[in-house]
Amino acid sequence: MKTTLLATNGTAVTVEYTQRGNNDYETQINGQATRIQLLSEEDGAVTLLVNGQPLRVHVVHDGQRSLAAIDGHVYEFSRAGEKKGTGRQRETGRLSPEIRSPMPGKILAVRVSAGDTVEAGQVLVLLEAMKMENALTAEGIGQVKKIHVSVGDLVELGQLLVELEFATAHQDGSEEVEKRGNGEK
Repeated sequence: MKTTLLATNGTAVTVEYTQRGNNDYETQINGQATRIQLLSEEDGAVTLLVNGQPLRVHVVHDGQRSLAAIDGHVYEFSRAGEKKGTGRQRETGRLSPEIRSPMPGKILAVRVSAGDTVEAGQVLVLLEAMKMENALTAEGIGQVKKIHVSVGDLVELGQLLVELEFATAHQDGSEEVEKRGNGEK
């Protein structure tokens, strides 16, 4: 039996498995028994039979983490204890001024222009990846500093797509745009 420790959304997952045949596995995921058969594998996608039920999973690896798209949801996995890639990592409490591609894909739409004011949660870019549409959003109120992609562009994992400048509130209630990115403070 082989054991792999994974982490997803800050939660550790223990996967134990034994290969029973060419494409047949007995697994225990956090102690729950599951039988998995690999039915097919092509172009970053696998079709599995999980406890007798077919399941199609699109998978992308970048060496440090794996992204799995299952039934319209994307799950990120890394080996437990390994440091994650920088992606949109930032200091606690700080908004990320850089919108980067969470996976390789194709730009379907750019919904903002340089100079536009954006709201928290506003969709900036639509990315097609693993045959799914992913909306990439602003984390806070700010202004679009620069757009680095156009509709139809093919992008890589971690590629810079949009740069933002966030508005910061002062104690007197006024706001100013926080200029960060490219070494600005």
